[in-house]
Amino acid sequence: MQIGRKGFIGIQRNEKAVCKKGDGIIKDEKTVLKERCKYIGGIFIFFSWMLAAFIALEIAAGIWLGYQPESDFALTLSDTPSGLFGVAEFKGMTLEIFEVIKPYRFEFDPGILNETASQMPKYVFMAKHFTAAVGGMGGLALVFWFMGRVFRNIMRYETPFIKGNSRSIAGLGIAISASIIIGRNMFSFLLFIKGISVEKFEWVEFLWVMPLMLFFCLSAVFDYGRVLQQESDETL
Repeated sequence: MQIGRKGFIGIQRNEKAVCKKGDGIIKDEKTVLKERCKYIGGIFIFFSWMLAAFIALEIAAGIWLGYQPESDFALTLSDTPSGLFGVAEFKGMTLEIFEVIKPYRFEFDPGILNETASQMPKYVFMAKHFTAAVGGMGGLALVFWFMGRVFRNIMRYETPFIKGNSRSIAGLGIAISASIIIGRNMFSFLLFIKGISVEKFEWVEFLWVMPLMLFFCLSAVFDYGRVLQQESDETL
């Protein structure tokens, strides 16, 4: 069976089209990819706002805890072959909503706290509380936000090579590195300045800056792609 030129062109066009089941609408590949970027970007933005609300609630809980008396906090240290194992607890009046979100108990591996820490149970508890909220979830919220912006920009401008995406990718590297640095060092630093830590405080590790370098390189690649695309558009 022979197929004419018009029939061949029609087959090629159909191969580039995607049928959306249920409504009988045929959408080209570009439209499908734009809608996919819109949904993925929306999901990332949604989770970033959810985490931001959760962090705000954690900060509010921390402020409320800060007004509680020292006697409502307890720090138990147990001697082990590897060092002192610690358990910090809040034993005062609690609100059920806060207990659902985060148990008011923190455990510390052996070799982190020294004996002096038992004199400052409230400080140890509050330091761990804010480190978990700001260092862990704060960085993750920024990562979700920047990823959402990348997909939203692709949907809006119909290309990934724009200045906004280059900046968002660089922001991703900063957010990931900052999250690692704060998560690994903030609590240790807060203990260190009070003299209640036996851990050695390490200022620089290659792992902390590696995501920053990788995403900065990727950002430069996207920025160069943007320049090439702009030159191509001007030529056409």
